[in-house]
Amino acid sequence: MKKTIEKLSLTYRDELVDRVGWLVRLRWAAAFGVSSTILLVTSLFDLLIDGHRLLLISSSIFIFNALYQAYLKWLLTRRDMPGWHQRVALFANLQISVDLIILIVLIYYSGGAENPFYFYFIFHMIIASILLSNAASYFQATLAVVLFNLMLLLEGYGLIPHHRLFPFFEEAIYGHPLFLIGLSTVFVSTIYLSVYMATSITSRLRMRETELLNLKNSLELANLVLREVHEHRSRFILKVEHELKAPLAAIQSLIAVILTSFSREISPKVNELLSRAEKRTHILLEMIRELLELSRLQIAGHRFEKQPVELEPLLSRQIEILRAQAEHKSLALIRKIAPGLPKISGDPRAIEQVAMNLLSNAVKYTESGRVEIEAEAGEKFVRLTVTDTGIGMSPEELNRIFEEFYRTSGAKEKYEGTGLGLSIVKEIVEGHGGKIEVDSSPGKGSRFSVLLPVFDSRA
Repeated sequence: MKKTIEKLSLTYRDELVDRVGWLVRLRWAAAFGVSSTILLVTSLFDLLIDGHRLLLISSSIFIFNALYQAYLKWLLTRRDMPGWHQRVALFANLQISVDLIILIVLIYYSGGAENPFYFYFIFHMIIASILLSNAASYFQATLAVVLFNLMLLLEGYGLIPHHRLFPFFEEAIYGHPLFLIGLSTVFVSTIYLSVYMATSITSRLRMRETELLNLKNSLELANLVLREVHEHRSRFILKVEHELKAPLAAIQSLIAVILTSFSREISPKVNELLSRAEKRTHILLEMIRELLELSRLQIAGHRFEKQPVELEPLLSRQIEILRAQAEHKSLALIRKIAPGLPKISGDPRAIEQVAMNLLSNAVKYTESGRVEIEAEAGEKFVRLTVTDTGIGMSPEELNRIFEEFYRTSGAKEKYEGTGLGLSIVKEIVEGHGGKIEVDSSPGKGSRFSVLLPVFDSRA
């Protein structure tokens, strides 16, 4: 359980790594887009920019991104190192900062203040708000503001040359103080407003995400605890059952010996009491056997040793076992097994248990009429159907028949049983990737259909 709790606590780390990986993948597309745009624009329009220099700068994006990807792969192999989460967060900040520096260099060499594409900074601010904390997002916004205003000041005061973009604009305007102040004001307000709006939205989303994650972790932890409790219960039952089975079997054997060897020496009343005791002991042993089987299935966790199984001989064997009981009740035992049934994928012992439980229930709870077993092939499943004209069940009872120890009112009135047979059937069928369906009406009988997967030799 401790390992599972630790695993749940790593979700945020994994999420941050996913986001950093997403940023690296996005940058490949951005680098390709920038390079393609430079080639297209310089070839179609008569601009004053140096296309070769811009291509050289854009190629640095590919180089940096290759380094980022290599470092990210290295980080993924060092998850247990101290401060791993902080390293990932610092790595994300570094990527955004380097992107902003490359972007301002691209803008400077493609017109500087004249370049209308400085709004691309907004996209970076949105990415930073999604990827980073609020404080880190505002840090990146401040870095963008500093870089952009530094470029405006250096160009405006002639400390660095202005690289013109359009030949038809006057160059003097890009050094005019009012133009620079206006451009700076628009840029600063747009950047900080973008970060404010993006961080507000992402903060709300992160809060909801945290609530959902905590709920998910709580549910997974509760489910883990329930599974462990269930497993401990099953193991306890298994131990108790083993302790009870041997003495009960001995008691049954002793009663049988007394009834067969000393029946003339005991009174009819004692004989009757011993017969009733033997019957009750038999029921207890049957319950223990079914409890052992159910506990074994639950502890195994639906793990079966599957192999190709021929269904026809297995069903024929169960029909012959129950034929005498059916004839004793004058029931018609009808078989409709399609020829050439494909083999199913399953554990032979478990599949035989399913057939035995369904057929024995049908014979037990039917006083007149018929019990019919049918098997037919589908595309991916074989359908096994057992139909009877027995006591049937109400819709309310149908909702509970697979519960452990549950027995319908009609079954409890006239028939002995444990209420475990159908629970075992359901465990086995679902453990084989199959499905069980039931249709029943009170006084008209029941129809149980089981879908079992066809064996695939290619799997």
